[in-house]
Amino acid sequence: MPRLAALGCLLAVFVLAASGAGPARAAEGEVLRVATEGTYPPFSFMNDKGELAGFDVDIARALCRVLRVRCELLAVPWGEILDGLVKNKYQMVVASMAKTPERDRLVDFSDSYYRSRSAFVARETLSGTALPDALRGKVLVTQKGTEQARYLTDNYADIADVLLTEDMNAAYDALVAGRADAILSDSLQLYGFLTGPRGRGFDFVGEALPAADDTSSSHIAVREGDEELLVRINNALREIRLNGEYDAINRSYFPFSVY
Repeated sequence: MPRLAALGCLLAVFVLAASGAGPARAAEGEVLRVATEGTYPPFSFMNDKGELAGFDVDIARALCRVLRVRCELLAVPWGEILDGLVKNKYQMVVASMAKTPERDRLVDFSDSYYRSRSAFVARETLSGTALPDALRGKVLVTQKGTEQARYLTDNYADIADVLLTEDMNAAYDALVAGRADAILSDSLQLYGFLTGPRGRGFDFVGEALPAADDTSSSHIAVREGDEELLVRINNALREIRLNGEYDAINRSYFPFSVY
């Protein structure tokens, strides 16, 4: 590299450092309490060692490394997760959360960190039938308190029975046991179910929900007004995209990009 070009690059580094570009420096010994659900595989679940694992968990840990903070991960039931953030029981939620107007009035959201459309899965005998006819008179299941639950209630309650469970594990149990005919969930989560042993004999039914639907984009939540942390998280999200950590995590769970 010519000497003038090298000096220019060195000067640019000094300017960026002085301006504070990149993730903000953490306070020494800072601990960031991060909530996730723990019952939403492959995004968050308890592994064989009884430890939190999954895509969301790995993303949270990668962000904490970039932020140079110690990450304390907590498993919180979905129905309590936003209330706990509002009450400052933790500072950050990484739980595949869709950004909706109702939630946005309570908390602040980061940039999107993955995208996925919601879809229905049922036994293969229904897979060739168009919606909503395929689900008319059926029992449809999903987790309560989710955007998928709202969608079922708004669009299918008049033609089908809607069953809402405490978590997605219970929803899958109802589907496999035959207590429900179809499930509505994130298509990436459904991919994990369909490629696993319990997914044999099941398939997607109809087309996925529109890409513009609220459920298609997932965000990290922080307390309302915590602008400093939000900026740091968005910077860290960009950093893990640039340094390859995001792609490595992506490949651990999916053979295609979810960004």
